[in-house]
Amino acid sequence: MTDVLPSLETVIVISVFALIYMLMLLKRTLRGRLDLYDFLMLSMVAIIPAAFALFPSIAYLVSHLTGVVFPFVVMFGALFLVVFAFMHNMTARLHRLERQNCALIQEQSLLALELQAKKSGRSDG
Repeated sequence: MTDVLPSLETVIVISVFALIYMLMLLKRTLRGRLDLYDFLMLSMVAIIPAAFALFPSIAYLVSHLTGVVFPFVVMFGALFLVVFAFMHNMTARLHRLERQNCALIQEQSLLALELQAKKSGRSDG
């Protein structure tokens, strides 16, 4: 197993990005714009690269265990899985909202017909 340490500049850039990104996500979560699941999934975009840069021995161990030659391929694979899981969750939410929207439209239409029937009943009577 080859241990190649990243440069100090790389560690600083990735750490600063991770810190700023996580603070922005935390701020949005505390304001109620993101739920906890979204916070955790989106924070993986910063945590995974930071873990690979700050702990290269773990990155090489994971790449060795998975049989992948380059650790960054494992990192991008992990990021792909995170994005896939996030998109799957968003698609399920969108489908749920679409069904709810359809039900609300149907209910509103029925209420409008009922209101129209009551108005026409008053004018006839």
